[in-house]
Amino acid sequence: MAAPINSLIDSLPNKEDKIEVLSDLKALLGNIPVQSICSVVANVSFSSVFDCLSTENREQLELCCDVLNKLLKALSPDVVLTQFQDELKTGLTNDEAAVRKLCISEIERISREMVNELLQYEELVIQVVKTMADDVLEVAKIAGNTLVNIGGSTGGITTLYGGAVMSALQDVLSFSDIVRFRVYEVIVTISSQSISGLHSCSESGLLQQFLNELHRDDILVQLNCLELLSDLALVEHGLTYLDQQGVLATLENMMRSSESDPLAGFLVPGLIKFFGCVARIHPKEIMTTNGTFVSTVFTNLSAPQSDSMHSLAIQTVGFIGSSVEGKLALEKLGNKMDTGVRCIGKALRETQHDTKIVVLQALATLLKLKVPDQTSELLKLTECWYNNLGTRTFDYLVSLADQPFPDLRIALLSFYNSLALQPWSQAIMNSHPGFREYLLNRSTEKTKEGKEGKFAIISTLANSPTSAEIFGQPYIVQLKAYCSQGPFYVRAQAEVAMEGDS
Repeated sequence: MAAPINSLIDSLPNKEDKIEVLSDLKALLGNIPVQSICSVVANVSFSSVFDCLSTENREQLELCCDVLNKLLKALSPDVVLTQFQDELKTGLTNDEAAVRKLCISEIERISREMVNELLQYEELVIQVVKTMADDVLEVAKIAGNTLVNIGGSTGGITTLYGGAVMSALQDVLSFSDIVRFRVYEVIVTISSQSISGLHSCSESGLLQQFLNELHRDDILVQLNCLELLSDLALVEHGLTYLDQQGVLATLENMMRSSESDPLAGFLVPGLIKFFGCVARIHPKEIMTTNGTFVSTVFTNLSAPQSDSMHSLAIQTVGFIGSSVEGKLALEKLGNKMDTGVRCIGKALRETQHDTKIVVLQALATLLKLKVPDQTSELLKLTECWYNNLGTRTFDYLVSLADQPFPDLRIALLSFYNSLALQPWSQAIMNSHPGFREYLLNRSTEKTKEGKEGKFAIISTLANSPTSAEIFGQPYIVQLKAYCSQGPFYVRAQAEVAMEGDS
């Protein structure tokens, strides 16, 4: 097989109809397993294939990219880097996006598997930085991923934030708001990966340049900045840095000023999302020191139900309460939380279809309590919150199961699954007329997601340490049989042959 491939590649420089040769190569490579291509191309030079990229003929370009993609993937990253670094660098400036994507994808592969070797080719790294400004988002995205991979090593951090590469980063930052935030996304990701990454980025001045965007008189820029700040604040060293730089206090002041500044009000959703994301990981710190955030969220729980802020507030409470630490932080709010849960219960019954889904999703995380976390204190807490949702809540949940909206049913099944973990809610399920039969009835769900959602509830109950005592062992045997059959089991229909049938 090597001979035909070698022969076709060798014929390219002198062949007038390169499209014909490339087509034959593509067909030949398409019929060979990847493992076989690896053994064939190890000793085959295909620089002449790269030369075919120097054309304005789109068909030739596309064929050449297809062939090169097959050939390059069959080579180890070190061979690609040492033999074709010049071709890859040139390809990043090609007019055709397909060529740029091919080359940046290969460099990204190299950065994943042998980043230190890549750092020896500084001009190639600089060209990757420049590719962040590519007009095609997909190409720019891969370039960003490559730089993140580089920033994952000590040598890579030194390379990025020093010398010519740093100058290239500064140049790219001046292109446009869109490109600038692509660079910010990269440096935030690198800063989140390690303390050394954050320290070097801070020393370079890039991190401060990013933080200064918060004070720009542009709402869209500020919102984009908030989104990236959330990513940085999710890691311990990132949150500590933002606190030391006074960023958390600044954001709290921005939320406070929104009450008197109409323009600042546009930032409130972004600010709530920021503090909500951080509070999910660091609930105690955020809930005790950021009173304006807490007040804003719970005020919006009782806002008009058609208001988007109302749904965001519900999501935020569910988000924070997804962990044990978050539940305890919410409990410490006392009456404020109790009133908030009552508002959520009211929203469950009175809002439109889309908001009901948001409520069910939030409740599924807020009331979920894994078996290892089920202390008497926490079980009492989740039961109290459930009771605060209102009277006859389970009756209402059962009525939702009859509505013909797949997305609503899936959200409901997820909430049922959270309830199925705890003994107090298992008792509610067991005592509700018809619910035991509903769980075992496979015909209630028609979609794949619905069948999987029902199966998750069955599995939870079948494996619960408290369900046998509550539901009784015979019923648990039925649940385990359901589990062993899987989510998509269909009972075979017996065919009865009637006398006289032909």
